[in-house]
Amino acid sequence: MLPHELNSLSTGVLTPVTSLRSERSVGSGEFADLTLLADWVKAAGLNLIQILPVNDTGTDSSPYSAQSAFALHPLYIRLDDLPELSGSGNFANRVQELRTELSGEQRLEYERVLSAKLTLLHELYQARQTEIEKDSELKAWMHENDWVQDYAVFRVLKARNNAQAWWQWEEHQVPSDQLIENFWEDATIKPQLMFYAWIQYRLEQQLRAAKSELTQLGVILKGDIPILMNEDSVDLWRRRDLFRTDLRAGAPPDMFSELGQNWGFPIYDWSELQKSDFGWWRDRVRQAAKFYHAYRIDHVLGFFRIWAIPAEHESGILGRFEPSATLSRAELQAAGFSNDRVRWLAEPHLSGDMLRNALGEESEPCMNELLEQIGSEDLYLFQPQVGGERGIYNARASAEAKAFLVEQYRDRALIKIDDDSYAYSWSFRSCTRYQMLNEDEKQVFEGLVHRIGEENERVWESHGQKTLQMMRETVDILPCAEDLGVVPDSVPEVLGSLGILSLKVPRWTRDYDQADEPFIPPHSYPFLSVCAPSVHDTSTLREWWELELSEEERESFWTLLGYANPTPSTFDPQTAGKVIQGLLGTSSVFCIFQLQDLFTLEPELCSVDPARERVNIPGTANSVNWSYRIPENVEALLHRENLIQSIRKLVDERNQRSIL
Repeated sequence: MLPHELNSLSTGVLTPVTSLRSERSVGSGEFADLTLLADWVKAAGLNLIQILPVNDTGTDSSPYSAQSAFALHPLYIRLDDLPELSGSGNFANRVQELRTELSGEQRLEYERVLSAKLTLLHELYQARQTEIEKDSELKAWMHENDWVQDYAVFRVLKARNNAQAWWQWEEHQVPSDQLIENFWEDATIKPQLMFYAWIQYRLEQQLRAAKSELTQLGVILKGDIPILMNEDSVDLWRRRDLFRTDLRAGAPPDMFSELGQNWGFPIYDWSELQKSDFGWWRDRVRQAAKFYHAYRIDHVLGFFRIWAIPAEHESGILGRFEPSATLSRAELQAAGFSNDRVRWLAEPHLSGDMLRNALGEESEPCMNELLEQIGSEDLYLFQPQVGGERGIYNARASAEAKAFLVEQYRDRALIKIDDDSYAYSWSFRSCTRYQMLNEDEKQVFEGLVHRIGEENERVWESHGQKTLQMMRETVDILPCAEDLGVVPDSVPEVLGSLGILSLKVPRWTRDYDQADEPFIPPHSYPFLSVCAPSVHDTSTLREWWELELSEEERESFWTLLGYANPTPSTFDPQTAGKVIQGLLGTSSVFCIFQLQDLFTLEPELCSVDPARERVNIPGTANSVNWSYRIPENVEALLHRENLIQSIRKLVDERNQRSIL
C-alpha cells in the first residue's frame, strides 16, 4: 500500500493482540484471532485493524521491550493449528484443559500463560522432534531467515543462565560467528536450537495466514515497529556495533515530567549502520512487509534526533539530542567564557556551608565519598568517578542525603560531552550559576543556544530525510508516523515529502500559539494523517471525558464537534455516539479507535471503572499495564447486532465521503 493508492477514507480499530479472546485462544489473544476480529470489523462497516508490536519480549509484558527485532512472540501461537498436534496423543486434550483453566481470567496473566504455552510447545516438540528436524520446508525457511540462528542460540543461553541478562552470564557475553556455528554444529545442543526455530516458523505461518485472510476481506492490517531495542536483546548481544551502549534513549523534560524520561534503551550508532547501507534496518522493514499492509513508525522523531542520556544517569534531565551540533571550547572562549567560566557552568560548585547545613551529620562522610575540595576554598565539586546520578544513588548515605546531592548534581547549564565539546542543558536557565551571570553574559549564552538550535534544525532535517527515505524505498507498505512530542520544524515537511502519515490525537491537537490553546477541529487535519481519539498510552475516551477534561475544555470540545450546550459530563452511549460521530468527521485518511472506545456504545461491555480499560500508563511498572482484555469472545461480539449496527450507522457517512 502506497500513498497514491489511498483513494478512500478508512476507519478501524486499535488493539493489542493480547487483548483479544476467542473460543479457541488459550489465555491470550492469538494471531488467528485477527481473522475473527476482521469479520466483526467488516460487519461494522470498518476496514482496518491496528495492532501493537508482536516481537518476542521474553518475560517483559511490554510489547515495546523487544528481545529480538525479528522474532515473533510465542504467546500468539494458536496451538490447535499446529500440524504437529495431529496424532500426538493426549496433547489436544491438554490444550483444551489449559484453555478452560485460563478462560475465566479477566486480565492477561502474562507469565503464567507464556510459561504454560512454552511447556506444552516443548513437550510437543520432543514428541515430534525427529520429523520436525527433517522438515525440508522448515530448513528452507531457516535458510531464508538466518536471523533465527542468532536468536535460537540467544534463547538457549538465556535458559541456561536462568533468564539473566546477557551481561550477567558467566560466559559468551561477546559472541562471535564461530560461537554461533559451534552451537549449531553441536549435536547435543542443536535440538534445543531447533525448538526455537520451529516455533518461529509456525508463528510466521500463522501471522502470514491472518494477513492473507484480511487481504481477501479487504481489511488493512497495520503493524507497529518499535524504534528501540531492549538492551537485553539478541540484537544488542550479537550486533553491539550498531548501538551506542554508553547512551540511553528518553525524552526531555516537559509539562508531564519535570525530570524528563529515561527509557533505558541504548540508542543507535547511525554512522555504523550507514556503513552497511542500513542493512539491519532494511531487514526489519522487510520483515514487517511480510505481515502488514501498513505500519506505525514508533517515535519517528527519533529518526531525526533522539534524546540521549548517559548510561550513568537515571532521569532524563541531563540528556542531549543526538545527532546535534555542539559548542566547542574554542567557541565558548571566543564568546567570552574562559575555561574556569565554562567549568563553573558545567560542574556544580557546592559551598561547604550549604553542604553542612543540608546534610548535617552526613556531610563529612558524603563529602569524603562523593566530593573533592577546590584547593583550600570551602568549595566542592563532585569527584569524576561519581560518574552520574547512579553513582550518587549507590553511595553510602540516607535517601534524603542522596536526593539532595542528586538535585545539586543536576544543577548545570552546560553538559560536557568530551574535553572539547559541550551541549547546553535543557534547563540551563534554571541553573543557579547561570542565574549569577550578568545580563551581557546571559545574552551571549542565549545567542550561542540560538545558533545551535538553527544548526540543529538542518542536521535533524538531513538525518530524518536520509533514514526515513531508506525505510520508504525498502518496502511498499504504508508508513504511519508517531510524531508526538517536541517536534522539530522540519518533521512535517519531511514526512509529507515522503508520503508518511502523521498522527493526530485530538486531545493534544491544539493551537498552542494561542493563549487558551484551543482544540483544532478534526475536519482540519491533513489528509495524510491518522486520527487516533485515544491510543495505548492514553486514557480511553470515556476516562478522558469524565475524569480528565475540565468543564470548560469539555464544553469547548463538544461545541468544536458541532453540538450545542449543555455539554454532558458523563460518557454514556448517547454521548459516546455523538463524540464518535463528530470525530469521524476528520479529514484524516485513517481514523482509528481503540476497541474500548467503541464498546462505550454497549454498556454491558464497559468496566465500571474506566481506568480498568486503559492499556498502559507510561512511566509506571505494574501488573495492570498491558493486561487489558476485551470482556467477551470475538465470536460473541459478532452476535451483538445492536453494537454492529450502531457503529455501521456512525461510520456510514464517512465511508461515502469523497476524497476528491
